[in-house]
Amino acid sequence: MRDRAAAVLATDRAGPRPERPGSADPESRRPRGREVMTAALETPLSLMSFDEASAAVVSFLKTAVPMGSWSVTRVGDGRQVHLTVEDDAYGLTAGDGVDWSDTLCRHMVSGAAPQIAPEAMAVPEYATAGAARRVPIGAYVGVPIRAGDGSLFGTLCGLDPTVQSPALLEQAPVFRMLADLLGRVLEAEELRRDAEERAAELRRQTSALARSETLHRLLAEESSDAISRHAPDGRILYVSPVAQDLLGVSSQELQQANLVDLVHPDDLADLLRGEDEHQGELTFRLRHREGHWVWVESTRSVLRDPRGEVTEIQMVTRDITQRRAREAEHHRESKLESLGRLSAGLAHEINTPIQYVGDNARFLEEAYQELIRVVEVYRGLLDTSNPIGWAERQERVREAEAGIDFEYLEEEIPSAVAQTLQGIERVATIVRAMKTFSHPGHQEQAPADLNEALAATVTVTRHQVSDVADLHLELGELPPVRCNIADLNQVFLNLIVNAADAIEETGRRGSITVSTSVDGEDVVVRITDTGGGIPDDVRARMFDPFFTTKDVGRGSGQGLPLARGVVQEGHGGSLVFDSVLGQGTTFVVRIPVEGRAPETDGADA
Repeated sequence: MRDRAAAVLATDRAGPRPERPGSADPESRRPRGREVMTAALETPLSLMSFDEASAAVVSFLKTAVPMGSWSVTRVGDGRQVHLTVEDDAYGLTAGDGVDWSDTLCRHMVSGAAPQIAPEAMAVPEYATAGAARRVPIGAYVGVPIRAGDGSLFGTLCGLDPTVQSPALLEQAPVFRMLADLLGRVLEAEELRRDAEERAAELRRQTSALARSETLHRLLAEESSDAISRHAPDGRILYVSPVAQDLLGVSSQELQQANLVDLVHPDDLADLLRGEDEHQGELTFRLRHREGHWVWVESTRSVLRDPRGEVTEIQMVTRDITQRRAREAEHHRESKLESLGRLSAGLAHEINTPIQYVGDNARFLEEAYQELIRVVEVYRGLLDTSNPIGWAERQERVREAEAGIDFEYLEEEIPSAVAQTLQGIERVATIVRAMKTFSHPGHQEQAPADLNEALAATVTVTRHQVSDVADLHLELGELPPVRCNIADLNQVFLNLIVNAADAIEETGRRGSITVSTSVDGEDVVVRITDTGGGIPDDVRARMFDPFFTTKDVGRGSGQGLPLARGVVQEGHGGSLVFDSVLGQGTTFVVRIPVEGRAPETDGADA
């Protein structure tokens, strides 16, 4: 009997029970009234757990409406499972379950059959259900139990092997009320469980936050970098003690200040511009108590609330004043290195025009002496006090002019003068270009002609480049660019020399093209070579300090890192490259036409 009953759900249990005394009397099967319900539910259902409420409801119904089986079921995954059962007709126990498709409750929930059927087999849907074919079902009561979101949780189900009185229909409000109460208890239990989970999570997060705050302060106090927290408006919420070494101001004093008041005015725009970024690295200046400016590098993280609003900004800041001084020294050394490599070529560039200027000067000197000798003869013959006759005068003129080719001098002297002037201008051009590179330059930015700067660069590199490549200039029309032209000249010099080295390594003659153009608010300089290209394993390290693929003595590995620093940090631009192995490389320099705020050191910055 028990094995068979386990194969069906609330309505699916086999085995008729013996006729109970008085079972044929409908009045003996009616509920006993509200006093029975009140007695059974002395504790409000809202204060019970769902399991407790289910047991109370089932116990109450078993007493008030003594059908053979009352149960609270759970429906899910194609099964109906008993959660709480009071049964003396089918042998049902908690945990028993069957396929949902075989049950009477399925038809009730779908609305195809009534919730209360005193004579269940008179309802076609119930009569044809799989459960009804296996066990005797005379009467059926079923009401859906719904979760807080309205989804079906299960059913409140009553079964009896015998037909019941139509008076059973009168209890429909009670059955629905109890099912609704169970749904409310279920919702309340879910809310309590959710609240408990949230409370537990809040306690966990609060504890973790407290530990994190403690750890944060310990790390901040031990770190050699200044660690700080800021409100969105810049107010300093916390700063580690290292700040006193950095700025000469105690952390307590700084917590009453605003970061905006400490940042150099020229750097403030860059600092505020990055607020929308989740994180990033910034370089700027902070005012020291003694009045001078301290260069710092800061890594920033922006914290946001669920709506995306900035709630806090965290920064890790380190002093890079000494590092920038070293970088400036490396920059000067790199410039000297480049000029040293160019010196031999420049000497040749200057020597060539000097040589033909000297040759022409000697020719002009000889021609001058010859012409002066003839002029002296002319002057003597023009002296009226001289008694020499006309014939003798003519003879002396013929003798003076005999060794001079006047047609030759008339043709060559203008040419010699022109060549001399050309040579002098060439030397002057080279000297002016050299002055551009040898001058230490100023930190202040000023409007400059990049085309003129590139022409100067080509001048000082032409001799070195001409041995391995043809150098082409394709200069577009450019507006004046606010920049530090001396620093940019060094960048262009390094890139052209590197291009020549790349071509030389291929063993064949190539070409270098320097072009300029305007793109939006930027001036773009492209330096393209037909060298061998950059291998994939080298590209990621191209801008690493001291990384070089050149032979010892030909490169220190400082040129490209310093060039990127000049372009990006000094001018707010970019320096990138595109390379195809076996075909060549193009370096692209972008400089904003309006430049960026100058970055100077010291109290006068």
